[in-house]
Amino acid sequence: MTHIRKRLSRRSFLALTGTATIAVGVGATVYSLQAETPVTGAEINAFVAITPDGEIEFVCPALDLGQGAPVALAMILAEEGGASLSQVRILPAPRDAARYGNPDFGGRMVTADSKTTLGYWSILRHAGAEVRLALIATAARQNNWRIDDCHAQDHQVYHGPSGKSVSFKDVASGGRLRLPGADGADLKATKDFSLLGTSPESPDAVAIVTGRKKFGADMRAEGTHVAVLRRSTHLGGTVTSVNDSRAKEIAGVTHIHQLEDASAIAVVATDSWAAIKGAKALEVTWNSPTEYSSKIERTALESALVTPPTDPVILRASVVADQPIAPASTFYAPSLTHVLPEPLNATVEGNSLGLGATVTSATQSLDLDMRYTAQTWKTAPFMINNKATPVGGAYGRRVFNDTVREAAEIAKAIGQPVQVIRPQLDEMQRGQVRPAAAQRIVAELDDSGNLAYWRHEIASDGTLATHLPSSLKGEQGTEDNTATDGAYHPYRCSQQDVRWIRDRALPLPGFLRGVSVGYTVWAIETTIERLARKSSQCPLEWRLRHIDDPRLATVLHQVANMVRWGEPGRNLGLATMEFRGARVATVAEVIDRNVTALWIAVDAGQVIHRKQLLGQIEGGAVWGLSMALHEGLRFRNGAADITSLADYPMISNGQLPEIKIELVEEPNRSPAGAGEIGIPATIAAICNAMEVATGDTYDALPLEA
Repeated sequence: MTHIRKRLSRRSFLALTGTATIAVGVGATVYSLQAETPVTGAEINAFVAITPDGEIEFVCPALDLGQGAPVALAMILAEEGGASLSQVRILPAPRDAARYGNPDFGGRMVTADSKTTLGYWSILRHAGAEVRLALIATAARQNNWRIDDCHAQDHQVYHGPSGKSVSFKDVASGGRLRLPGADGADLKATKDFSLLGTSPESPDAVAIVTGRKKFGADMRAEGTHVAVLRRSTHLGGTVTSVNDSRAKEIAGVTHIHQLEDASAIAVVATDSWAAIKGAKALEVTWNSPTEYSSKIERTALESALVTPPTDPVILRASVVADQPIAPASTFYAPSLTHVLPEPLNATVEGNSLGLGATVTSATQSLDLDMRYTAQTWKTAPFMINNKATPVGGAYGRRVFNDTVREAAEIAKAIGQPVQVIRPQLDEMQRGQVRPAAAQRIVAELDDSGNLAYWRHEIASDGTLATHLPSSLKGEQGTEDNTATDGAYHPYRCSQQDVRWIRDRALPLPGFLRGVSVGYTVWAIETTIERLARKSSQCPLEWRLRHIDDPRLATVLHQVANMVRWGEPGRNLGLATMEFRGARVATVAEVIDRNVTALWIAVDAGQVIHRKQLLGQIEGGAVWGLSMALHEGLRFRNGAADITSLADYPMISNGQLPEIKIELVEEPNRSPAGAGEIGIPATIAAICNAMEVATGDTYDALPLEA
């Protein structure tokens, strides 16, 4: 490789991945005043700089949510760059979607939806390759070596013929770097990977387990006040009257502010304990609650399947020769809430003589936080500065972090920096929920036992339709994938009709790990299992005969081998799916109505950090167990029927079965999304095993209800 290539700009990176086109040109600076820790080294490209002591500075576009995405992305960069991971310094990217937006999120800066590693894979491989080529070209010039005789590994540039090597530090400190570009031909072959697929220690692991790591709720600059909001326990509640005299008497309370929409009253204090006590001391009269209940919620959704309130969004449609005669199966999944280790929080401080603001938040999206703050502050987006803090658990809830709006309104009203902290009980009573859903499936087999007809209707509210309607998909811009993910099943069928019906609900919809795929896959895989068993066919063999995806077939064979499928006298349930590029197959075993074991086979493409991947799958499976057997947010008299964390049913450690996971790995594949794949097939496999064990049918979650 003796020719010089043009360096890749952000635009070139995205062109290579075949996605977004908004970008900066060659030579653009990689940091801004908004960056918490700007780079100090020589720029290689928009994501990488190298310091004179040879340290790689990686401007990381992913947020630290606890799932390990920054480390995984750094591993991709280090692998391609020939760098030692211990000498890669991870710096938070500023809010600059043109440079650092995720192409799989339409160029937005969002860390969610199992799209982080997948979205930045190609970009960071090319960024790392540029680092490697720059160091090799510079070392060759400094030592009169031929470029083609050199390679980089473990933070060294090696010269093959002489056996000599120079460190990245020696190369970087020896003068101006030569910056050849990189293209696809310069990427390492997967067979030469040495870092990817391993499990390096997280740099902050000790700080996490010893409690020294600081999260958003821990970070409060001197002079910043704390606000805790008092909201009605019933949905849609607004203030009718308030007596705040007792709250004002509490030491530390400085301000009482009623939100403009009268949805809450904020008690502002010098510390969190005073704010909490002040909020409890308020005497508030709220408007009368509606008669909303779980029964009303379910009835409305099931009625929407019969008489849709809006035109259905058609996802799949093919000509149907004859009307089916099979009876319909109806499935119901309740609303679910989040239990976050760290409470929702955001800090807003005015700047630029009150014309702008700085927001610091435990968030999943700098872009959306900026939008919320600008709208509330009533200013232009460029007047908003963003910083993200490490997050103590997100699970999708922090994508639409509404505490940012609250902090912005309160800070502007009182003219002082304010951190809003939302107590967990308040979030569970009035926060965003994974919306409930009703589904109806009609399916028929032909005389040969093959799938001949499939009709699947889903009724639910839509999270994107509520918060970001401009992001809806489909030709007409009407499909909300937060309500339809998972509905595109993998089975061969000539006559299909799949539809989504939006039915607006009173609880505010939001993201939760897996969102709709948690209930669509359950309904699909339960129906498939029933069809196979009713026709005296093996559920495994039936699936293998009806899928065209060889990767999906492989994980099915793998999990069958793990569990010794076919042994008589066992109550086994199977489920499979494809999601965000990953393939998963799960088997559950039930004895005496207890789930005793789970076996999971996963093809997640190229493995980046092995332990993190396995942890994501296992964590999802545990949550799937909890959703299948326990979880559901119930409503009564217009309010969530919950007065403490203990009122929300969740799985406990003593109920966990043995979980075995095996990865199917093949070379030359991109990584797939893995954050949510453990949940859906687990729910479906448990339901199928329960039906085998009991002879009953389960059409509602949780299954014990």
